[in-house]
Amino acid sequence: MAVFVCVLVGWVGSWKRTLNTGHAAYSLGNYDEAHAAFQQATFENMDTPVAPYNLGTALYRKGRFNEAMRAFQESLSRHSKQTEDLPDLAHIHYNLGNAQFKTGDLESAIESYKHALRLNPQDADAQYNLALAQQLLKQQANFAQQPQPNKDAAPQAEPNNIGESEALRLLERLSKNENRLRQALLQKHRKSGYRREKDW
Repeated sequence: MAVFVCVLVGWVGSWKRTLNTGHAAYSLGNYDEAHAAFQQATFENMDTPVAPYNLGTALYRKGRFNEAMRAFQESLSRHSKQTEDLPDLAHIHYNLGNAQFKTGDLESAIESYKHALRLNPQDADAQYNLALAQQLLKQQANFAQQPQPNKDAAPQAEPNNIGESEALRLLERLSKNENRLRQALLQKHRKSGYRREKDW
């Protein structure tokens, strides 16, 4: 029985050391090394949501958003609301929403941000990202609802396609609308407090 306790303590200590190695690498901006350490930690302890959450943040920083999404979902599936030393559920949903946003899945991102806000209604970052995702989704829907050219219609004297200059003008207008929304939300955010880091 004493041998089992010693092995278990050594195993937990090894998992913590691997996690600490990942934290040190992450804080130095070495996301490849952090990724490797957090990946190892997920294999060393399959019960905790901490390692997949940290793995998700490292993958996100590396621009591997689909993999980050899966890691955050794994963290959620391992999460137990009764344990104290765990990442905040609102943070997991927020980061999942960010990864979904980056992959272009705006509907899922909106749901993740809403879930984060149900858990923490004062989260200004989640409020901002939710508003931005909703605005972009609305713009996409408006663009999709624009009348499409009828292929069976008689040919017109002038082509119905917009030129490159018109496309650039439309993109600039969309960008200006997004910037206006971002500025309004940043003003609201500044009034509500400082911007915090979601990595844990």
